[in-house]
Amino acid sequence: MSEELKQKFELVQRHFENFSNFIELPDFRSFLLFTLTSQVSTNILAQMGLGGNKDVINIPYNPILKIYYQKINLISAGSLIIYVKSDPISEEFILEKDNPIIKKFLNPNEMSLAFRGKEKFLLPKISDCSTYNGESNSKLTIKIDDLFHSLESFLAVAEPNLLFVLGANNAQEPDLLFTFNMMPEMPSRLDQKVLKIDIFVDNEHNSKDITYIKREENFIIKYLKDIKDVSHADIYKSAYSLLLHVKSFNKP
Repeated sequence: MSEELKQKFELVQRHFENFSNFIELPDFRSFLLFTLTSQVSTNILAQMGLGGNKDVINIPYNPILKIYYQKINLISAGSLIIYVKSDPISEEFILEKDNPIIKKFLNPNEMSLAFRGKEKFLLPKISDCSTYNGESNSKLTIKIDDLFHSLESFLAVAEPNLLFVLGANNAQEPDLLFTFNMMPEMPSRLDQKVLKIDIFVDNEHNSKDITYIKREENFIIKYLKDIKDVSHADIYKSAYSLLLHVKSFNKP
């Protein structure tokens, strides 16, 4: 292994050393965009089991931990929990897509792109107990499957609908853009769980404060804080990836 590749491996291992199946997002808007993106049937998260009836969008709330969360069952590493700390956005069980509460978190362009029919939101109250059933006793090992050396390569090969961004603590360290790889790997030990990721090391911090990445037909990349005036022709000629900035890997 080259010294450059070794350094990147060690960097990733250091940042994911304490990862334990939980990803905290910074705000409810990010969580809502994540939930809506996961409804797309070709999305990797839908392949991971998140989805179902596309007209019903579930947003589970744990009233004890005070978190909204989505639970994704993985083949070889238990469950992945994506969550945000929040007070209830509503006491209603059903919210229509045009409810003012939903409109508060999405702009008109996002609304038009996200909804196609009579979608509605269900807000069930649930406490996930899988982490108390002994699953968390096994060590979770993060392994790199593909390390991309440019974001263009990442978007062209993996075609991710969303990317998680682990921001650096200072300007000297890079940001890490990653997504989970669905290919299962059997662990070498019984007390070990393996989760594989595809990753890009962003030394330029181009994704800072960015919500979307647009990949145009000629593979030119544009970084967007917002989606404005997207035509149907543009949707067919371009690809968009949602960036989810990780707040923490802490267990709630």
